[in-house]
Parts: sequence; C-alpha cells; structure tokens
Amino acid sequence: MEEKIKLLKEKLQSFGTRDLLGMIGVQFLTFGNNAADVTEQSDIFKKTDLTSPHKQYTYLAGLLMSTDDHSNGVTNDNFRKYKELEEDIESITLEYTKTFLDFGDTPDNPDFDIVKRNLVSMQAFTSYFDMDILRYKEQTENLIKGLYIPFNKELEQLTSLNVNDYLTFFHMIEDSFSNALDDGKAATQRLQTFLNSFDPTPGNIENEFQRLISGDNGRIGREIQNAMDVLNTISKDKLIHTFGEAKGKKLLEIFALERKERNFLFYNRPNPFAEKPLCWLDNGQTLYIVHPTFVLSAIFNFITNTLENPKNSFAEKYKREKGNITENLFHQQLVKVFGDSATYHTSVCEERGTKEHDILIEYKDYIFIAEVKASKVREPFFNPQKAFPRIKDHFNSDTGIGGAYQQAIVLKKLIESSDVLTLYEEKTKPFALTHCSSKTILPLVLTLNQFGSIAVNTTLLLDKEDDQPYPWVCNLHDLENIIEINTYLKKDTRDFIEYILWRIKNHKVTLSSDELDVIEGYYFDKNARIAKDTNMFFLPTGPSLIDKIYFEKKCIPYHFPPLDSMPLKSQKVGRNDPCSCGSGKKYKKCCGA
Repeated sequence: MEEKIKLLKEKLQSFGTRDLLGMIGVQFLTFGNNAADVTEQSDIFKKTDLTSPHKQYTYLAGLLMSTDDHSNGVTNDNFRKYKELEEDIESITLEYTKTFLDFGDTPDNPDFDIVKRNLVSMQAFTSYFDMDILRYKEQTENLIKGLYIPFNKELEQLTSLNVNDYLTFFHMIEDSFSNALDDGKAATQRLQTFLNSFDPTPGNIENEFQRLISGDNGRIGREIQNAMDVLNTISKDKLIHTFGEAKGKKLLEIFALERKERNFLFYNRPNPFAEKPLCWLDNGQTLYIVHPTFVLSAIFNFITNTLENPKNSFAEKYKREKGNITENLFHQQLVKVFGDSATYHTSVCEERGTKEHDILIEYKDYIFIAEVKASKVREPFFNPQKAFPRIKDHFNSDTGIGGAYQQAIVLKKLIESSDVLTLYEEKTKPFALTHCSSKTILPLVLTLNQFGSIAVNTTLLLDKEDDQPYPWVCNLHDLENIIEINTYLKKDTRDFIEYILWRIKNHKVTLSSDELDVIEGYYFDKNARIAKDTNMFFLPTGPSLIDKIYFEKKCIPYHFPPLDSMPLKSQKVGRNDPCSCGSGKKYKKCCGA
C-alpha cells in the first residue's frame, strides 16, 4: 500500500494546484435547470465511481498539497488523467478493506470471534475515515453556536478569536465563493446573449465576422477572464482588511495551507488539507477555496479540539457544561416530537440527588427513558486486533452507547418493580409514576456524535438480557432530520412511536450506515415494513427525502420519485386492525403491545 501511495504522490507533482483542486471542487457543486437535474447533480455518487467520495477527495487533496508542484504552470486538461487519479485512490482505499476481510488461516470456516472483531473494526473504521459527517451547514453552524458560545471567553484566550470571528470568517469565504460563481454564470450568459445576437443570414458577412472577432470590443472576453481569475479564490489582502492584521494573520495561520513536500501518506493519519482547507496559490497572495463546506468542517473540528484539550484549566467545567447543553438540545427536539401531550422530566434520580438519568418522557401508555451522551467518537485503529478492544471498551463505558443502554435498563427495571414509583427530577424534586404495570417502557440512547452502523445495529457489541428490548440509538442531527421528514409527510406522534417500536423489534436485522436511510426505507419500501428473520439493508443510494426538504426550503425543486405513489397522511390504525408492520397480527397483539 505504501508503495502505491508514493507512486501516486509522484504522479501528483505534475498537476497544478488550481487545476486538481478545481476538478475536486466541481464534484461538490450542484447545477441544474429542473428538479431532475438538481436531484442528480446533488448526488455526488452520480458523478464519480469512488465509494466514499467526500473523504477520498479530501485524501486526494491532502496528498496533492503534500507534494512539490512540478507542473511549471502547464494546465493538465486531460480528463483521463483525472480519472486515473480516482482509480488510484479507489485502489488504495480497497487495500484498507482487505485487512478487515482477512479472517485467518481458515477463510472457508472462520472463527466467529475473529469475524465479529473484524466486522466491528471495519464498521468503525469506515464510519470514522470514510463517511462524511452527515449534517447540513446550517446544522453545523447552529451546533457551533450552541456548544461553544458559552465558552467564548476561554476560546478567545486560547486562540485570540471568538465564535463570531470564526463564523464571520466562514461567511466571508462562502460569500466570496458564491459571488465568484454568480459572476462567472453572468459572464457566460452575456456571452450567450452576444452570440445569439448574430444574424444567421447576414447581408454583410464581413461586418458580422469583425463583430464576432472583437467580442463586443473585448468586453466579453475581459468579463470571462476576470470571472475565471477570481473563481474559487479569496485574496489575503481582503481577509486582512476585514479582520485586521492580528486576527487576519491568525486565521491564515490556522486554516491556510502551503503546497510542499510533507510526510503525509496514509488515509487514517491527520490530513493537512482537512485541517487547513484554504490552499495558497503560487503568488502567496491568493487562497484557493475548493468548497466552503471544507472550511466550515475545519472550523468546527479546530474549535472542538481546542476546547476539548484535557490540559485546559477549565476541562472539567467544559465536559460538564457540554453534557448539559447536549441534553438540552435533545430535550428541545423531543418536545417537537411529543408536544404538549407529554410530561418531561430531566436529571431524573432514582434516589434524591443520586443515580441520575437524563430524560424521562411520559406519553399516554408509554414511558421513554432517554440517556444522552456527548462523548466523541474514539478514533479506531487500522489493526483489528488493536481496534476491537478499543471500540468495545468505549462502547460499553459510562460515556458510550452500551453504557447508556445499561443505565436505561436499570431504570426500566425499577419502574417495572412497582405500580407506583417516586423519582426525583432536577435531582431533588419528587414526582410520581403511576400505573407503571400498564405502561410500555422503551430505552432510547441519544448521541451528540455520529457512530455510523454500530449505532444502527448494536448486536455485535451490546450486552443485553434476552427479555429486554434493544435500544433505539440516534444522533442529534438524524433526530432533527427525522422530525423534518415526519413534519413534511404530515406524520404525528403516533407515527413516530410506531417507527421506534418497529426499529426495536427489527433491530438485530437492520443494517445501514445511517438512521435516515432506515426511516426513508421504512416509509417508502413496503417490504421493509414486514418483520423478517433475514437482514434488511438500507443503502444510501438514489434521491433523498431530507435533501428534497432542504432544497425546497431554498425554493429549489427536487425530484423524489417515491412520493409520487405515497399518500402524505397515514391512516389511523385501530387496535383490532391488521398491524401496519405487515406481520399479519392484529395491531394490539403486535406493535401496539
């Protein structure tokens, strides 16, 4: 593998910085004249054969910026050369996968423990290194504000910049990027208008020819050249002028990257481009913007890593406050789900001031125990033998998914032990749960961060008693998006509960890298509603409903075929009606139980 990477880096030396970064940037743009075009263009998998485009293009950019530029200013416009680079990246990525598929000396009859170890390690590695963080820029901005503004003072002491400075910086990059694109489109449209002005059957061919050659006295050519010169770029002077000398230089120090030979090789090592996504061009006065989303991700990661440094004097305060903020963010989302008909209890203690749980919701005949975890995803090792113990240890720790599940089950058993139970909200305020024996109690594990497929299906890591339900595990932004989907489809609280019941019931056969793919499959794939003994795969392919909702909010049409044959309001299901999951049983004896 190392030899392949070194050969690729040698090849990259012949590519100009602007040329290759421009090719990468085009993959993240959406163009279209109608809903079908927008749908296709917004799906990056339609534009490339790469299996994990976002992370693989980030890796390619990191390798490019870690080589010397030997292009001598010559533009490489051979499309086949770019395709060869993608093929090289895909080949290197597959080398990583092969390690996880090595099940020992007896591949035809492998040891189950080795298979489990490798599958878990591969899932964690893929989620961490292959999958991009699945949230929109507005969600990332809101998260930065929600989590980090309370620590503005500490952030400014550490970096000389506060949250508003970082977000203003991002918006300046975004505006510069968008304005340059708009200017380029306008220049192109003026060129088209100019060409359309010619008479196809002119009386004086020579005059028309001279007008074409002159390009409207050179105006059209100058406009296009000017638009191309500033496309995807921002000047150092503009940045310094906006933020001042001290802050401007600090932002450049943090996020600007010089192209030079550096010892970056492996996919799972710190990527210089991911950390510093603004790339200096040759003159040292201009920065290249591949796409603003890379800058926003770098800002989020930089602030996070800065504030979460365990050596900070405020480390314990930060950890405690981040947990409280995360719990409050989830509380706000759950209120959107259950509304005023539910009773919400936070910081619930089994005994006054001790044995605390995060959120308990009473809704009709249901009690939801939601344990909230704000811990980071622990970086997995490449070696499965080292990776698996690390992943399992974090999963089952007090801050992990398994630890949260065990907390919920402890409270569930306590509630089931008595028909009337006194607990304490806000740690010390007593409240009573009544008619406990007639309630359905469901465990929810809600995580700030995205844990990929090991959260969708916990069976390879979870310690669970046979008579206890699986948890429903969901991260903050998937929950936000699920609520958006339910609102768009005019679903109600009952629909949400039916989905949770179905997910828990089919937990061990549900396979996906993301909860959003599962819920879309649940609503639009009739076969998915039928409980099965065989695995159900939900793949991130084709149009996405949450993308449709996002684009339509911006008044951009988006084509989503499954909606064409689906009513937007589900029918009420009576207790004696056939269950909507397709099991053939009555609702009261199936999901309604």
